[in-house]
Parts: sequence; C-alpha cells; structure tokens
Amino acid sequence: MTSIDSTPFKRLDAEGRLLKPAHKAETRRPGRFGFRGEIALTIDPPVTLEAAFATAEDGDAGLSFLAGSLSSYKQLPALVEALGAEVKADGKYFIYVSDLDRASRYQINMGGVPLYVLPIDDTSVYNELIDFLYLDKTKMKKFDTAEKLDVIADGAAKYDQAYEAISYEEGLKRL
Repeated sequence: MTSIDSTPFKRLDAEGRLLKPAHKAETRRPGRFGFRGEIALTIDPPVTLEAAFATAEDGDAGLSFLAGSLSSYKQLPALVEALGAEVKADGKYFIYVSDLDRASRYQINMGGVPLYVLPIDDTSVYNELIDFLYLDKTKMKKFDTAEKLDVIADGAAKYDQAYEAISYEEGLKRL
C-alpha cells in the first residue's frame, strides 16, 4: 500500500497546500499515489493551481506528473517555488494558462523544471488533457477517479511533442 508519507505529496500535504481533494490516495497502479483537487501556491494573495491532477511513484523524490490551470502566466514562478523539490527534471508537467493566446504553446524550463505551458479557454483541464493526450473519452467515462489519474499520467509519460522552447521572460514579452 502506497502512503502519502512515502511520496512528494507529504510536504505539500503537511503545509496545507492540497486543497479540495476529489482524490488523495493510491491509484489503481501499485506503487502510485494520486491527487486531484487544487494546490495552494501562495497564501497572500491566495493563488492556486486549479483543477490539478498529479501522481507520484512510491519512494520517488518528485512528482512524475502534474497538470492544472493558472489564471495568469505571471503565476508560473509561484508554482515552481511552491512545488520546490517535489518536481523533477524528467517529470511531465502541463500547465494551462488562461491569459495565453489560443495559438501559444511553449516549453519553458524554470529552475531545471520542464513545463509545457498551454492555453485554456472555457473548457476543463480534464477535457484538455483527454484531447491533448489522445485518450478515449468513452472509456474514460467508465473509470473512477483513481483509474482516470492512471490513464492520464500514463498518457502524459508517453507524450513527447516538442513546442517552441522559450524563457519565462520571453513569454512575458509575448503576453
């Protein structure tokens, strides 16, 4: 049985950053822990990574997968700071940002953390991930939250599409 205490979620949970959990437990895959909810990035002003999906393998130092939505591109540094050592260079991190132009798709490396930074409109992170990772919507409807986390995390692990690599500062200029 995989416990939160043997994953990178331990610190996030201890600091009260894991908010509104729809799932905060093992997934169906042995040795994997998953979270679906919101992740607090800052307290004052309050900033959260909304509609977050995340997984980590038992004993790993960092999250293997993370996806969620930010209301502003300018919140990316707060995300990286809040996650700290709980992210790793070979993880898959998909951050949907409300104030990006619809055609903008970037890869940004912030402090050694590779991020896919993508636009989001009036849809959900869940629907974006299903389309983005080419997952079967019909099958997904039959799964519980733990199974959905596994399928999405597995799809993300296989994702290798490259987008324009830019710096955070370059992204600010393009807003």
